[in-house]
Amino acid sequence: GRKPGRKASNEKVDIKAKLERSRQSARECRARKKLRYQYLEELVADREKAVLALRAELERYKQWSHKLGEGRIPNGFQQLLEESGILKQEIS
Repeated sequence: GRKPGRKASNEKVDIKAKLERSRQSARECRARKKLRYQYLEELVADREKAVLALRAELERYKQWSHKLGEGRIPNGFQQLLEESGILKQEIS
């Protein structure tokens, strides 16, 4: 028949192997989580930069609108019209 000690030894090996697989799985999970957080942090930083750039652009347009309302041509406005082709079309 069976030897009682042999079964216990196999169970110990199985338990040790299972624990090691569990530890390895946990390490891999932590590594994936770290990468995911790094990616998300970079994404947030990029979005924040875009928001700041858009706010600066909006502020510039507000100032231009105010100056145009006063009948003045703001700095950079003529260049914008030339770059967009609007001013050239009017001259032709």
